[in-house]
Amino acid sequence: MRLENDGRMKRVLFLFSLWAALSAGAQTITYDTIRVSPDDERNIHLNRSRDVVVSSGSLPRENIHTAGRQPAAFDKSKLRFGANLGLSISRDYTNMGFGPQIGYQFNDYLMAGAGIKYYYTKARASQYEIRNNLLGANVFGYFYPVNFIALFAQPELNYIWSEMTSRTTKDSLTDKGVVPSLVVGAGFRLGRSHITLNYDLVQHANSPHPEGFYLGVSAFF
Repeated sequence: MRLENDGRMKRVLFLFSLWAALSAGAQTITYDTIRVSPDDERNIHLNRSRDVVVSSGSLPRENIHTAGRQPAAFDKSKLRFGANLGLSISRDYTNMGFGPQIGYQFNDYLMAGAGIKYYYTKARASQYEIRNNLLGANVFGYFYPVNFIALFAQPELNYIWSEMTSRTTKDSLTDKGVVPSLVVGAGFRLGRSHITLNYDLVQHANSPHPEGFYLGVSAFF
């Protein structure tokens, strides 16, 4: 009888030990599922974010500084340079002019820019000698509806001062003032050059442009 009691006692102790071991194992398995604060070292997501920060530090230095940076909007290769040159000399007439122009090719359909110019004219008549000086500034635009067609517009403002001297008495008359012009034209585009038929819409009496329609040639590089 005593042996049977000892055997029962041993089985009870064995079952109790087994139950305790299983309970401890269950607590270990569910340990990571408990709620922890974001800064708690047991938070597995905290370690993952640290890994991301460390891995980003391994990127090349140039990639770090240029990431997300937009390309420059201004492209130097789209700059266009041109000039208006004029020289005409004879016994009774001299005309010299120089006008640098700078443009920017925005796209396949539009080039626009600005320029300045200086003209000097000297003419002799039977009784008078006339000297004209012109200093002007302009903005211009070329529009290309198709590749070989050019539409042109150039508003400009010119300051003119002139002197007319009598060849007999040497008396002089001077005149000066601002002369506006608005030149429009249409023609052909040949590479970066243009041949257009132009017209000054203002038609000021002292306009440096001819009356009516006239041929215009421009070249840019």
